[in-house]
Amino acid sequence: MRKQALLLSVALTITTVACGGGEDATTLDSTTTTTTVELPDLTDVTFTDDTGAAVVNAQARDNTFVPQYLEVSTGAEVVFTNKGGTPHNVIASIKGAFPSITADTLVPGADASITFDEAGDYPYYCSLHGTPSRAMFGVIRVVDSPIDAEPKPDGETPTSVPTTPVPAPSIPTD
Repeated sequence: MRKQALLLSVALTITTVACGGGEDATTLDSTTTTTTVELPDLTDVTFTDDTGAAVVNAQARDNTFVPQYLEVSTGAEVVFTNKGGTPHNVIASIKGAFPSITADTLVPGADASITFDEAGDYPYYCSLHGTPSRAMFGVIRVVDSPIDAEPKPDGETPTSVPTTPVPAPSIPTD
């Protein structure tokens, strides 16, 4: 009997909460709900410097992007190649910052590209193997610098440059 009374009490509580306590739905507050995304901390990050290149290559490997932090010039095309054994995607951590690359496009061995026309930091991640700040994620930093008329010679190793510390903001994603 005691269990039945407890179950009845819980059921009434859930019904009251789920129904809004008897309030008419038209009187509820209609404000927009926002979600914040934890972005990577860029304080001690070193970016691979590929400024000046019109086309820059990045790899999606199983559970990581290589390079993870990439600096490119405005107007550069970043080509993501899947060097892993499973599909990956490339999702902007800040909704709408750039068009996503879907997992059905970036299957093992395939590539897809994104062109970055505006300066700024563009955090991204693979939603299948990471979050915006953990596991399979990265940041593309786009800087206002000219693209070289001639590509870098084959075999040239990109240089790494230290970055100015930038706090990672929480940004609404809706």
